[in-house]
Order: sequence, then structure tokens, then C-alpha cells
Amino acid sequence: MTHPPTNDDATPRRDRWFRTDDLVKGIGKRSARGGAYTFATTGLNLAVTTAATILVTRQLTQEDFGLYGMVIVLTGFARLFADLGLSRAVVQRPHVTHAQVSTLFWINLGVATAIAAVVAAATPLVVAFYNEPRLAPINLAMAGLFVVNGLGRQHRALLERRMEFGRINLVTASLTPIGAIAGVVVALLGGGYWALAAIPAASAIAAAAGMWLACDWRPGPPRRHTGVRSMLAFGGHVTGVQVINYFARNADNAMLGFAWGAGPLGLYTRAYSLMMLPITKVNSPLLGVVIPALAKLTNEPESYRRYYTRALGLVTATLTPAIVLILILIDDIVPLALGNQWITIVPIFYALGPACLMGVSNSATGWLYLSCGHVHRQTRWAFIHISISTIAMTAGVQFGAIGMAIAVSCVYVLLKPFAILWAVKSTPVPFGLAARTIYMPLVAATVAITATLLALSLVASSYESHLRLALKLGCFAAVYIVWFALTPWGQRDVGNVMSVLSHLTRGNREAPLSSEPQQEK
Repeated sequence: MTHPPTNDDATPRRDRWFRTDDLVKGIGKRSARGGAYTFATTGLNLAVTTAATILVTRQLTQEDFGLYGMVIVLTGFARLFADLGLSRAVVQRPHVTHAQVSTLFWINLGVATAIAAVVAAATPLVVAFYNEPRLAPINLAMAGLFVVNGLGRQHRALLERRMEFGRINLVTASLTPIGAIAGVVVALLGGGYWALAAIPAASAIAAAAGMWLACDWRPGPPRRHTGVRSMLAFGGHVTGVQVINYFARNADNAMLGFAWGAGPLGLYTRAYSLMMLPITKVNSPLLGVVIPALAKLTNEPESYRRYYTRALGLVTATLTPAIVLILILIDDIVPLALGNQWITIVPIFYALGPACLMGVSNSATGWLYLSCGHVHRQTRWAFIHISISTIAMTAGVQFGAIGMAIAVSCVYVLLKPFAILWAVKSTPVPFGLAARTIYMPLVAATVAITATLLALSLVASSYESHLRLALKLGCFAAVYIVWFALTPWGQRDVGNVMSVLSHLTRGNREAPLSSEPQQEK
């Protein structure tokens, strides 16, 4: 019996990467599978990264981290221009062609090569700015990675556009172990700060090769008059926001390194990266799942609103307790995991705590901007944010790493409600719904931390550390058991998490992030 040709049979193999009309009907299930894949690989990557971080940190000094932190201020800034926001434009745009994506591929690669040359040429300036000759070889080595990173950007964009989350996560799941192994091996061999450079180098090479294997599209020659000008404009706004946000996130590193040197900067960057580790490991891969789905639901306000709030609730319900647990246990974790030489990092963790709790939901505003095409509004908010941040950080740096951490936390806490209000304007998501989804878990976090501090104040400092640790864990568990069991917000968050776990373990057909209507009790 002869079967009619499927869409893939009827379409040239190359062109199937540019179609999305067949995705809309099952978008809930596709995004559910994407969420399941993402959470599964995120758990693995978080475990591997944590283990590798502990091993590398124990082998390196605070100065090693400070030297690497000085270099990535420049290379991290230059990396923002390597993509020009073009991969996001491909994902968000309703229709793209082979000629357009091919042209964007060569634009990406050409820009990446030019940036690599500029970063390498800037090496003497970096050395002179910090008065540190050891930065020269690190900066030159990091410059070469720009070309490697530019090779797979459009391939990943096509995979995200087609919601091929299984393939994406198969590649990304391998990057963390590869980078971790490279870093640990170099550290154990006595490579010092080169261990930190080995991690992104190994991951970049593996990512480029993996994306080409996962997506069999191959770029053609670049062409003029393909209609990429509007995509370049969209990407320009995305890049502008990334540049401004980069300054906001890294001005603290540059100020500390300039004013206080490699040692205090190493403490600060290590505390910041460790605190943000759970957030980065969840939000970064989830970005590729949520934005393609939301972009396809912009004409369905109710579905868009439902999907967005469930995705945001899932993030806040899992990451907020994780950050709270880190804050509660950090003075016990640091000596055990990193060694006594890092004990001075603990106060910086505490000072950065509010910023990290606010940072849990930072990417959720980006979901709104990118999926709705409101990148011009995102640019304006970024200018506001960096202006206020710079003033606060200029004051905070006078008091060293702890002063800087307090300044950063104050800015994040004070600007959060205004950031939400600005992001939801002209979207299907009302301010009240977004604010409740973000702030309700923070209420539980505040109660948990307050209860722990009160309990510890009743225990004499001479008591065994085991008793103090048991009190911390008991307070944390009690607060969150009550929260998840007795409050409607906690019950809703548990429902989001359990639906994902059910999908992961039993292949449940109900989509945990589904945009499709579901029966309510």
C-alpha cells in the first residue's frame, strides 16, 4: 500500500529547517518535552559543574580567579557583538529563508573573526590597565575562541526555531562534562589560571562540532537583497541590550580589579559565580525552550499568559528555595567544599543573597521582550538600569568587595518591581499576575531566612556545629513544608514541578508547560 508523502518527504531536506507551520498544533507537547529534556540535562550539568567547581577551586588561589576575572571583562564584552542578536532574530521571525540564514551565518563568522583580531590587538591595553603582564597570554588565548563560537550560532537558532529540544539538549548535555574534565585536568597538572581558560575553550569546540552534527543544514554563499535588514535591526536592539546589561553586570568587576587588585576581585567573582550557578544552569537552557513557544503564541493572549506564568512559576518554585538553602548553609559548605583558605568569602555570599534571589526571575522579563518583539523597550530599560547601577557601584567600591556586593543587592531589590511593570506593558501578561508569581516565593524565602536567624540566636555559639546545622535544615524544611502544603501559591508551584517530574519519569502526556487549555477543579 502506497502512503501519501509526509511534509518532510515533500520538502527538500534543506528547506525543512525553515518551516514552523507544522509546530503550532502540538506546541504544548513540544514545549513540554523541551522542558523535560532541559530539566533532565540541567540537573546533570549542575551536578557536574558543582563537582568540577569544587575540585578546581581547591587547586587554585584567589589570585588565579582574579587574573581570569580581569581578562573576561574585555572578552566577555566583546562576545556580545559576535552574534549581533541574529540568532534571536531567526527564532522570533515568523518566516525565514535559506538565503537569509546563510547570509546571517557569514555575517556572524566575519564579525567574530574581526572581534578576535580586535581583542588580540587590545592585549597591551589590558596589561597596562591592570599593570599585570600575566594577562597577555590569557587574553590572546581567549581571543581565538570567538571564531569557534561563531561557527554554530545559526545552526542552534534553526534547531530552536524547529523546537528540536532533544537534539539541542543532547549537545549541550555533553558540553559541561567536556569543559569540566578539561578544567580539572589542567588544574591537577598545576596549570593555575589556565584551568579556568580551558573550560570555555573545550566547551566552545565541542559546541560548534555538536551543532553541525545535530543540524544538517549547511550555509550557502552570502547574498545581497535577501531581506535581512530588518533582522539586523532586531538583532541590533538585542545586542544593544546585551551590551548595556554587560556593563551593568561587569562594571563591579572592573571597578574592584582597578581599585583593589586581583585578590579581592577573585573573592567577589567566585562568590558571585557560585551563587548564580543554579540560576544560570536553569535559565540559560530554558531560554531556548520558552521563547520559541511564546513567539508562536503572541496571537493567542490567553494561551500566552497561561504558558508564561506556568514557566515563570516553575522557575521561581525551584530556584528560590535553592538559593535560600545556599545562604543558610554557606558558612558550613565553604570550609568543607572549598577549604579554609576561602572562609573570607562567606560575608560576600550573604551580601549578594538579595541580588541572587531577585535574579531568579530576571530572564523572565527577557522572555516577554524577545517573544513580543519589544526589544526597543528592553533597550530603554537597560539604560535606566545601568545608570542607577553605576551610581550605586561607584559608592560601594569604596568599601571593597562587601561594599560592592551590598550595592548590587540594593539595586536589584529596589528596581525589581519597576522592571516587571516595564516589561509587561503591551503584553498579554498583567502586572499583578507576574508580580505575584515572582514575589510569593520570595515571601517564603524571607520567612525561612528570618526563622533560621531567630533559631540560631537562641543557641549558644559554643554548641556543636552539628546542632547548628540541624537547626538550619530544620527551619528551612519547616518553612517550606508549610508554604508548599498550606498556601495556594505553594500548592500551585508544587503542581508545576510535579507535572514536570511526572513527564520525566512516566512520560505523562499532559504538558507541564502546556499552552493548551486544561480542566480546572
